Amino acid sequence: MTPSETIALEVIVVDACAQHEQAHWKDPNYRACVFIGTDYFVKFGDPKTLGPEIATQLHIFEYANSHPDIPNTPRIPQVIHHFQNQWTMYLVMEYIALTADPPDLDGRAAEALKWLSGVPPPPGHVIGPLGGGRIRHRFFKDDRAPLLFSSTEALERYMQKGYSLLSTQTKQQLSPINICGEHLMFIQPDMDSSNFGVDEHGKTVLMDFGEVALLPESFAAHAMTSDMDKNLTQAITKSLGLSSSSNAAKSMAAISWRLWITADPKLGLNEHGYPKTRDRP
Repeated sequence: MTPSETIALEVIVVDACAQHEQAHWKDPNYRACVFIGTDYFVKFGDPKTLGPEIATQLHIFEYANSHPDIPNTPRIPQVIHHFQNQWTMYLVMEYIALTADPPDLDGRAAEALKWLSGVPPPPGHVIGPLGGGRIRHRFFKDDRAPLLFSSTEALERYMQKGYSLLSTQTKQQLSPINICGEHLMFIQPDMDSSNFGVDEHGKTVLMDFGEVALLPESFAAHAMTSDMDKNLTQAITKSLGLSSSSNAAKSMAAISWRLWITADPKLGLNEHGYPKTRDRP
């Protein structure tokens, strides 16, 4: 797009999103996203949340486009433009026409997430979503990590702290947490079937990268205990070779329960997983 076309698009996007928000923000299932005709699909929101999503989607789109011969490569919505206006970030994507109620969606979703698990991270990326965002996963209180963990080791120390808060009786029935030796992979913790689809050409579409992050395998297994579509989670569990009944999964479930009822979700730790110390005067 030319500079003038970009400016014109931004004006249209900001106006459409403002109208959508004004008309629907009280709706029970309100979502900050809107279609602009059959040209664009737009998401908008806090830059701290949407920024990492954009970075993650751009990376995964680029990998899919540069490796089209890998089996079961899904279609990733192309990012047309992204920009910030005042305190709001806007993500403009291509519009994709989806077929209605494909009968094999569960199997397609499982294949797409298996493909996603094999996408390599960009050089230097250690853990979590790209772009420096906090991990969004149901394991954490309010579905969001309280800290920007600096490494897998930092996350493990945080989880071990949560484990230490369990009762003695509970700990006797569970295995200690050890995720540092696990395989890291991109996972989609949001098991909503609306995150998957089939386009007009019969290609599987993988959508919504708001919760996609590079995480240890146990986090994928824990996501499969979601109360969402059981057929979908079972298909994905089988495709990825996961076990939601493993010792690690049981320990994560117990720690997660403890995190959700704690007053301090940071557990007194810093982003490196060590006790936070007060700054000296």
